[in-house]
Amino acid sequence: MRTKTYTLLIVTGLFLAACAPVAVMPAESVAAEKPTEAVVATEPTSEPAPAVAPTEAVMAAEVSFSKDIWPVIESFALKAHGGKGGVFLESYEDIMKYVVPGDPKASMLYKRLTADGVAQMPPNGPLPAETVQLFYDWIMQGAKNN
Repeated sequence: MRTKTYTLLIVTGLFLAACAPVAVMPAESVAAEKPTEAVVATEPTSEPAPAVAPTEAVMAAEVSFSKDIWPVIESFALKAHGGKGGVFLESYEDIMKYVVPGDPKASMLYKRLTADGVAQMPPNGPLPAETVQLFYDWIMQGAKNN
């Protein structure tokens, strides 16, 4: 009985320690140590992070259709959406039928990537958040063919 009690206490302690908030150094301390690096505290998790709606505030440098967007389409969508009936995504022109430049939330392509009221694409699971952010940024930047 004692062994079970001790085991339960240890497991509970480990669980509470894993769920405890991570201490973050004040910004002044971080700036003093490494002025060019930002420190971000994250808690480890075994579940995928929930989809977070990207914002203009996190937009990065200009996104390139040919270097950033097309390789994702080619890897994850072209097999299902190339040369067959239904939705075609074989070219920039085809893709633009599902994009409203400057408005990701009105773009069917972005809605499909985020499962915003429509079926998730790709159907076998969401793309990484960083990849979805690229599509958001590209559309916000006018969905240029660059």
